[in-house]
Amino acid sequence: MTRAPDNCVNRLNREWAVLRHREVPSHWIEGGTVAEVFARIGDEPDGALGTLITRHADGDLLAGRVVLQAVLGKLVLLAARDPRHGVADYVAECWLQLCRYPLQRRPVRIAANLVLDTRRALWAGDSPLPSVDPVALDQLAHERQPDGAAVIRTALKLGLIDGASAACLIAVYYLGLPSHEAARSLNTTAHVVRWRNARALRRLAPHAVTLAAA
Repeated sequence: MTRAPDNCVNRLNREWAVLRHREVPSHWIEGGTVAEVFARIGDEPDGALGTLITRHADGDLLAGRVVLQAVLGKLVLLAARDPRHGVADYVAECWLQLCRYPLQRRPVRIAANLVLDTRRALWAGDSPLPSVDPVALDQLAHERQPDGAAVIRTALKLGLIDGASAACLIAVYYLGLPSHEAARSLNTTAHVVRWRNARALRRLAPHAVTLAAA
């Protein structure tokens, strides 16, 4: 993916400056403020991160945000050495990995596992593919009569993309929603929506003619 200037880290740090003072529920790690919980990660990383991931899985997005902050520095370092992916790519993918982290199977070295899983996932789909304009598939679909949604549904049926990616593509490229509005509808973030769409387009590019024909 082409690196584009962004203020992802600055935005996250500004957000953190506010969040760190927030009081957390008592069923977290003994309660307290977000900053106090964050400090406990250094004392007992796997225990603290495991608890936060469990809270996040139960629907507490703030708990997941604390986990993300705990590995943000490592993500920044990886992005600095990566000529193809920016910090926003790493942050978005790390959030996805966090949402499905197999805590029962991998209860130790959680921070390292999250970071490595993030890097592995980003690079897994990076075989050389032709560059594709974001609306290329939709334009091609209309040239062959079916609409963009039909093409996306076909890609989903063929297993080329997953349900979450299909939802993001439909929201942005078929319904025409801006990323932040699509994110609100899909209960995620604009960064995740943009990243999912970019990854899906890279995967679908070699199959554009087949999809339009189907």
